Amino acid sequence: MKTLLIFSMLNSFFQPDTNTITPITKEYLNYSIIKDDKTIGNIRVERSSKDDVTQYLFESRAKVKILYSIEIYDKMDVTFKQNILRQAKLYRTMNGKLKVNNAAIWNGNSYNLSDKDGDNGFLKQSIFCSTASLYFNEPGNIKSVFSEKFQKMIPIQKIDSRKYRISLPNGNTTTYTYSSGICTLVEASTDFANLKFVLNK
Repeated sequence: MKTLLIFSMLNSFFQPDTNTITPITKEYLNYSIIKDDKTIGNIRVERSSKDDVTQYLFESRAKVKILYSIEIYDKMDVTFKQNILRQAKLYRTMNGKLKVNNAAIWNGNSYNLSDKDGDNGFLKQSIFCSTASLYFNEPGNIKSVFSEKFQKMIPIQKIDSRKYRISLPNGNTTTYTYSSGICTLVEASTDFANLKFVLNK
């Protein structure tokens, strides 16, 4: 009887308390990629949160025809812990050929940077916002964001109520418009076209 009682007590002690398990919350945003009033692709952005960790998964596909057809596939995987960037990865192909394979990994003191050719230096400062997180978070008073593509901090400027602009190192610009803290429109000038990313409501 004593043995049964002790086993019962130990069993209840080691049972997980389901009330303390934090569920993962997931949210999704879907955008249509527009060129010359025609839909040429789509974007899906997912934000998942658990405790103090937030992950953004960005995936887009687009097909642009200029002199010839260009199919572009992008995938970003970005993780923040305690609101500080821990890792940011960007993978891009054009017509199936690898164009970008960037990573920024926090090592406790700085970010180790790498691209498709290997190591690409480091960045020694804490990052609180990246281009992936801009879809779910209006930048407000934030002065610069991390570019997963260019692997550097880029100034962001508020140009109007709920509208912000990033001037990229290659001369292109990207403008973000918000409603209730969520990005509803992105206007991007790229090397091959002027595009709009319109939130599907």
